Amino acid sequence: MISGSRALPITLGLIGLLTLSGIAGAIVPAENGSSLGSLAFVNERLQAFTETESIDDVRSITGAAVVNTWDSFRAAHGEWNAVIDKRTGALEIAEGQGVPFIPGRGNQLRMADLSAHLGDKRAVDLATMESITRGFLPQVAGLLGVDPKQLQLNQGRSGHPAPHLWFVDFDVVRGGMVVEGARVVFRVNNGNLIQFGSENLPSPGTKVPAAKLDRKAALSSLAAFIGGFSAADSFVDGGSLRLVPVRVDNAKYAEGYAPGQGRGLAAIWQFVFRRAGESETWQARVDAGTGEVLALRDINEYAGVTGGAKFLGTAVVVPMPFANVSSGGFTNSAGVYSYPGGTVTSTLAGQYVRITDNCGAISQAANASGDILFGTSTGTDCTTPGSGGAGNTHSARTQFYHLNRAKEQARGWITRTWLTSQLTANVNINLTCNAFWNGSTVNFYRSGGGCGNTGEIEAVSLHEYGHGLDTNDGNGSSPENGTGETYGDWTAALGTHSSCIGAGFRTTNCASYGDACTSCTGVRDIDWAKHASGVAHTVANFTQAKCPTSATGYIGPCGREGHCESYISSEALWDFVNRDLPSPGSGTAWSIGERLWYLSRSTATSAFACTATGTWTSNGCNTGSLWKTMRAVDDDDGNLTNGTPSSAALYAAFNRHGIACTTDAGASTSFRGCTQPATPSITLTPGSNSVSVAISGSTGVYDVYRNEIGCNSGFIKAANDNATTTFNDSNVANGFTYYYQVTAHPSGNESCASAPSTCLSVTPAAAPCTPPAAPTGLTATAISTSQNNLSWTASAGASEYHVLRATTSGGPYTQVGVATGTTFSDTGLTCNTAYYYVVRAANSATCESGNSAQAT
Repeated sequence: MISGSRALPITLGLIGLLTLSGIAGAIVPAENGSSLGSLAFVNERLQAFTETESIDDVRSITGAAVVNTWDSFRAAHGEWNAVIDKRTGALEIAEGQGVPFIPGRGNQLRMADLSAHLGDKRAVDLATMESITRGFLPQVAGLLGVDPKQLQLNQGRSGHPAPHLWFVDFDVVRGGMVVEGARVVFRVNNGNLIQFGSENLPSPGTKVPAAKLDRKAALSSLAAFIGGFSAADSFVDGGSLRLVPVRVDNAKYAEGYAPGQGRGLAAIWQFVFRRAGESETWQARVDAGTGEVLALRDINEYAGVTGGAKFLGTAVVVPMPFANVSSGGFTNSAGVYSYPGGTVTSTLAGQYVRITDNCGAISQAANASGDILFGTSTGTDCTTPGSGGAGNTHSARTQFYHLNRAKEQARGWITRTWLTSQLTANVNINLTCNAFWNGSTVNFYRSGGGCGNTGEIEAVSLHEYGHGLDTNDGNGSSPENGTGETYGDWTAALGTHSSCIGAGFRTTNCASYGDACTSCTGVRDIDWAKHASGVAHTVANFTQAKCPTSATGYIGPCGREGHCESYISSEALWDFVNRDLPSPGSGTAWSIGERLWYLSRSTATSAFACTATGTWTSNGCNTGSLWKTMRAVDDDDGNLTNGTPSSAALYAAFNRHGIACTTDAGASTSFRGCTQPATPSITLTPGSNSVSVAISGSTGVYDVYRNEIGCNSGFIKAANDNATTTFNDSNVANGFTYYYQVTAHPSGNESCASAPSTCLSVTPAAAPCTPPAAPTGLTATAISTSQNNLSWTASAGASEYHVLRATTSGGPYTQVGVATGTTFSDTGLTCNTAYYYVVRAANSATCESGNSAQAT
């Protein structure tokens, strides 16, 4: 048998990208073809969106406790600015020059200064950060309008995403229940508190409503609304009591609510269920006080081993990363595994991704060399290469490759259990023109109806995966669907570096709600310059003018249809990387965009805030906005008032679309508080299933990035904070070309990273083979009716011996084992059967001698 490293070649066919948002999502709006589609709605009471204004502009209508606390805080801590949530009259978010919290390059604190919080510990951890934050809270509780005793640390949203960053994020508890979507958050950069704020808090004096209906009564109200349940219906949530913020309207005021009294609380019963034979996942909400059904909405977000996966419509043979092999374990990132000889198969039920293909089962066997070649073919849907089972389709291979690479890319930045768990992808579902994330799996449709097979489109794969990451990034799903769709689209763009999301989804260019795409057959193009108008989209010129209302409650920050609303924030992100950063569209620009995106995931919520009255307006002044969270991550000195390294580019991109916070000090100023290391140079040396990366010309620690697609595509972090100037990468396979770039940064301050090195390529290959001489003296001795023992004379230079067997004299022979010595026991044999053996001497898995003389 061959006991060396073997690549499992799988060819994947990638075609495009889908978009979904929310707990579940789709790439395009779902058609109301289900039994409940005509009943779907969301009551406006549940849409208590934040409306912000600078505290300095609303002092006359802001409570004295808020104003006085703010004045005292600024007197103590210098240059800070803040915005108020007009629905509550309390602080939405404040940011400024930094308040020393823990030792860091932004202050002069020492560990000894934290003794009251550290106890016996020698390093700061989350418990330390919570203790420090709770000690600080009395200074600002009056500004936030919250009792510190009502705050409960949220472990998912809190944490240490990078050495220079800490997020301390609290849920708000009222009456023993967490208020859904309400939080108080503190963000620390380089040792200093630079932002703190709240979201979705109830107005002062709001009482917790009583739940007058029990679960059974609420379920009866829902059953009456939908026409009853059947035994075939299955519940994901059979009834959970929740406390949610609600809108409190008052027509006497121009805002539609009394300032400071615009958000209340409601106790609701939530039910989540699915109907047999239908793909939708229905979330229903029933008022626990009155029995009124407040919402019914589909929360689906629609939208080695080698094989043929599709990249922008072209099938390319690529390694199958982390694929299962029947001999035990999984391939590595390069599709390489140790072949033990004999029969080995893979079913694409991998370590991190599992494929279920509605066309049939998947099982591909290894060839005589141990390679598992899933192959590729022409055609679509259930077409296969003729091997690997009825489920070895373009969609199966494409999803397996791209979902694995997407999870691997994210693992380079964030640590979440979901990223190391197995994700199921259901492909070739016998429906057309969509794909969706349903809260636990990603799902892709066949071709038809003028649409391509969504499982064969790489951007659709990445988009739906993006919805899954949104749900599992520690922060829960985006609070509305417009931001959720941006999450999916930007995840796809980070992988493809293409603004056309899902090329090949249609046979014509996308219509884009009346501002047609000029060169994109996908579902959306997030570059405004590639639309008929050639004008950057804003909520006034696009959302208000062109976005429809949603009959299903799939809405964005302005309350219009979520896929349409997502253009604003998606285009701002595209502009940031491809228009406004220095060297736009370069590897440097994409590396900055990727870093700010991933490191802000656990603290980001709605992409922007919208005021949907008169001529609509928007801003990025809400606590969880893209503007606030990405700028907090970008800062490198613990002081936001002097700007951040990329602030000018962020401001230009976001303000173009109306989602910057223009009142922030230093908003449009790029300032670097640290000295970046010089751009590194790299030298690549190929080996057998390995690449040696030598780094020179810089200082600090090094992050090494690699992909097998090209320099203008998304990279995977192969090494993080490498402290030496060499790195040996063993997650590569012979015969495939790999692309590398390296950044340097001071240890503990990733925001001070250098520009990436020049991207270089290399192709690993096995060393020239000089095999040992064939073994001599082979003998075979029958020990029992089921075991033969073999022995032979050693060959000079051999490190292992490959034992082969046949049932016919002269072969053909099949490898049955590997030995490092000169004996081998062959067991499990059949009585009264003649066996014929040869042995090959080898110095690697593939460099072997000819056959020895046969023994029987």
